[in-house]
Amino acid sequence: MLDEREDSINDGYFVVDMAGYPGQTIKLVDYPASYHNRAAGFSFADGHAEIHKWLDKRTTPPMSKSDRPLNVGMANNKDLMWMMEHSTRKVGSR
Repeated sequence: MLDEREDSINDGYFVVDMAGYPGQTIKLVDYPASYHNRAAGFSFADGHAEIHKWLDKRTTPPMSKSDRPLNVGMANNKDLMWMMEHSTRKVGSR
């Protein structure tokens, strides 16, 4: 669980498309909040929490009152890789 930016809220959940199969790009579907010194707090189902400071400027573009494009491909985004490493598991692991 994490905060979503006010100009990105379009439903009740935050999404990153982590398909990332060879040849496919990971997509940022919704934009995370950065209200805490360009960082956000994550809380996980096992009860622990972590703070992540956003490193890639594409993760936190300037706020926009107009329509913000969602579902944007972001190859080599260190923040999306961090989210993938901290919120998913390897196929076949338990």
